[in-house]
Amino acid sequence: MLRYSPMKGIPIIGLMVALSFGLHAQSVQSPNLPRYDQKQIHFGFILGSQNMGFHYRPDTQWPTGVFGVELVPQWGYTVGIVSDLRLNNFMNLRFVPTYSAGERQLIFDAIDPTDNQRKSIVRRMESSLIIFPLELKVKTERIGNHRWYVLGAISGQLDLASKAKVIDDRFFKLQASGYGFDVAVGMDFYFEYFKLSPQFRITIGQSNLHVDDGTAFAQAIPLLQTRSVGWVFAFE
Repeated sequence: MLRYSPMKGIPIIGLMVALSFGLHAQSVQSPNLPRYDQKQIHFGFILGSQNMGFHYRPDTQWPTGVFGVELVPQWGYTVGIVSDLRLNNFMNLRFVPTYSAGERQLIFDAIDPTDNQRKSIVRRMESSLIIFPLELKVKTERIGNHRWYVLGAISGQLDLASKAKVIDDRFFKLQASGYGFDVAVGMDFYFEYFKLSPQFRITIGQSNLHVDDGTAFAQAIPLLQTRSVGWVFAFE
């Protein structure tokens, strides 16, 4: 399962709260970008980092030579382009094509087929994902120079680093394409020349990425779905 400590997000949450108080005090004199939210269309970019892992379900009985498995999530990065369409004062429709890269690891307690010794065998899965999320952003009333929002998205993805068709038992293979859902919560901060929108985001993959290549490692995990949590910063 995906492991993530909420404690790691406390400094960023504290920064968001501090920014909101600072910008609110500043807005008493003059609000920043007072007509920004009246734009019908606007653009921007995102930068982020995410803890990449899986939701997985082991087989009811381990195949011969496999005794257990452990997931080791890894941190990756995200960059993307924002296209935002204003629907009304409190809702926006967004298309954010994104590139996300990182690595995930599975550690098998298994018999090594090269020397027939029981040991920990690491399978690393590098991913270079092109993601196409369609997002609905729902916002609160603007208070001074900040406002809260929640976001939901459905997305498709293509893994450019997939080895699903590679004939090599040294790789643990993942399907090249999939889809899933995202949920996020964050704040919009209005500065003098731009808007900064940090968000805490969770990705819940729905596609089974399992590739049955006949190896004991693949047979040990018949269900494998993407899970990730992280922070995204939108500059608009």
